[in-house]
Amino acid sequence: MSPGILLKQILQALIFPQACVLCEKWVLNRDFSPLCQTCLLSLEEHNQRICYYYGRELPGIILETQGICPTCRARDLSFDFARSYGPYAGNLQKLIWNFKFEGHRRLADPLALLLERSLSKSGLQVHPASIVPVPAHPSRKKRRGFDQTVLLGRALSSRLGIPVFRSLRRVKATRPQPGLNLQERLENVRQASRLSAAERLAQRDVLIVDDVWTTGITATEVCRLLRRETSVERIIVVTLARVSRRHP
Repeated sequence: MSPGILLKQILQALIFPQACVLCEKWVLNRDFSPLCQTCLLSLEEHNQRICYYYGRELPGIILETQGICPTCRARDLSFDFARSYGPYAGNLQKLIWNFKFEGHRRLADPLALLLERSLSKSGLQVHPASIVPVPAHPSRKKRRGFDQTVLLGRALSSRLGIPVFRSLRRVKATRPQPGLNLQERLENVRQASRLSAAERLAQRDVLIVDDVWTTGITATEVCRLLRRETSVERIIVVTLARVSRRHP
C-alpha cells in the first residue's frame, strides 16, 4: 500500500470514523465502504452445483443425470444465462439490506466486486457490451434517495470497463413482490418498464444487473422487453443473491 493511500485512510478514519455494518469493528479501506475485509471474504458463495443456464442450485442427482434444471429443459427463457454470487441469507442478506434500506451507498463497490466474482467464476465465454441495471420507479428512488441497481451498475462498470445503458426506465410503481402469489407477481411487473435508444443494444451481448433474484419474474420481464424491442444477442443476468427455493 502506498504512503498516500495509507495517509488518506488514516485521515478518513479520524474525520469520518465508521464501523463495519456486519461485525461493527473499526473499518479502514481504500474505497471508504463500511465493510471490513474479513466480513467481505466470509460471505457465503454458491457452490458449483448449479444449472448451467438458470444458475439455480441443483441437487446432486439432478445435476449428474440431467445437468440442467426443469425450467431450462423447457427452454422457455428470455435470457441466456443467470448467475448470483450466493444465497439470500446470513451476512449477505444483511449486507444487501444495509445497502438498500440503511443508506450505505459506499457498499456499492464491494458489492460490485461480488458481481464481478460471480461472472469470473461462471466460466461463461461472454463479452457484454453494455450493463443494464434493472431500474427502480422514481417514487421509490425518491424515498430511498438513490437507485441501488444504478449504483451497482456504475460500480461494476468501473471494474469491468463496460458502459452503463441508462435508457431503460421504470414507469409503473409496482408493489413489493414479497407476499404476492405468482399471478399477482406477473401482473405487478407487466409493462412496468419502457425502453428507448434500443438501437444502441443491437447485435450486442448485454449484462442485466439486479440485487436479489427471488422468483426471477422482474428480471425476466426486463429481458422479454429487450427481446421484443431490440436485436440484442445474448442476455446475461447477474444478481448479488438468490432466494433459495426447494427444487421439484
